[in-house]
Amino acid sequence: MTDQTTGYVNEVDRRLGDPLRVLELSPTRFMTTMPWGQLARIVPDPRKAENPQALRYLQGEEKKQAETRNEVQRNIKSTKKAENAKAYARYLAEVLQGERDERWATPPFALWVRRRLRIDRVQSPFGPDAITYLPFDVTGVLMDAETQHLAHFLLREDPALYGLTDDAAINAINARLVGVEVYHDIDLVAARQIFHDRNLLGVVPNKNVALASDSSNLATNITLTLLKEVQVAAPSGDGSVPLENVVSVRQRQLKAADTEWMTLSTLRSFVITMIFGKAGFEKTSGPIPDLPEGCTHEAATAEIHAVLTRILDTFGPAFMARNSTVIASPAVFAALGAVAHRVTSWSRSKVEDDALTPDELMNLLAQVKWNRDPKYWEGTAGKQTATGAFSLAGGVKDNGSKTMAALGDPASPRFHWVRYGRPDGT
Repeated sequence: MTDQTTGYVNEVDRRLGDPLRVLELSPTRFMTTMPWGQLARIVPDPRKAENPQALRYLQGEEKKQAETRNEVQRNIKSTKKAENAKAYARYLAEVLQGERDERWATPPFALWVRRRLRIDRVQSPFGPDAITYLPFDVTGVLMDAETQHLAHFLLREDPALYGLTDDAAINAINARLVGVEVYHDIDLVAARQIFHDRNLLGVVPNKNVALASDSSNLATNITLTLLKEVQVAAPSGDGSVPLENVVSVRQRQLKAADTEWMTLSTLRSFVITMIFGKAGFEKTSGPIPDLPEGCTHEAATAEIHAVLTRILDTFGPAFMARNSTVIASPAVFAALGAVAHRVTSWSRSKVEDDALTPDELMNLLAQVKWNRDPKYWEGTAGKQTATGAFSLAGGVKDNGSKTMAALGDPASPRFHWVRYGRPDGT
């Protein structure tokens, strides 16, 4: 590959294209920044490339760009990518409106330009600056961050849908400064390999790690606060420790030898069901952007703190013996939260007949047998296997409602089963 750099120049030559100051990473790649609107001129809306009707009317560079894009990128239509772009658009709208303060980040775009780009050098007080030019007719393909790119187009075509009504915020979509990695003078094979490496080799964090990192999620934020503020009896029997000492923040599932009582996602499920009641079972695996009417962040934190402390104090031995009990399993603990929902101020104001005081809640649970025994929990929180062992089969959505009835509804036969055993003794 011959060196086509031109040495030092006294000024940029704008006739060659849009000049960009760049940081050279290798002969074929560099880093730069540009307004997203400029990137949108180089990389058109990727939905056009997947539209057979639109492709018929594209000519020259535009058609070549669309065909190349389809060789490199994943489909948008009828895939999860389309929904992800909508969620990304909501995220960007919050960023543009300042709702996330500095609690946000977007990765740089990985732009592939097939042709080789010229580099000029300009002297500066800190040494030579590298300048490249994006020719006015240049097109490119994104090897990474196409979902983010599509999200910008969604925002621009219907800003009101995402809450952007302020003119300044709408203009900020095009003006938003973004980081761009520019790859040039590489062939299609190399571009597809980079797409593969950037999109398929990364390790997706497990659910627990993702939850622990997302402090902007209301339910996660409350859960993380409880981890630090709720005190429980120390497993050693000596004094008390913060709840975070007995909750695994990193693991998705606990092993038999682990000393923690539960995972972060299990605790978060309890928080969600205590906030929403039975409706919370369907919300435990997703984001919680809003709280129910009458419930504030402060009230939810305080009231859950009080109830959770009583439950952990009263049934601490059952949590410590989680390998032989059911109380810390996701479905049972989420069901506990759903029953405890009846204690909350925002629940009592709506369904007074179903309301409980904290003392009534604890009396209701006093006779429950938490032993991991099919005599009490078969068909409710688990099932007996062919080998005779009792398995806590099924998750929150499968067993939550049945377990909620068993814990809190005296009219349900399961209410008696988990306290006195099934009539058939199984």
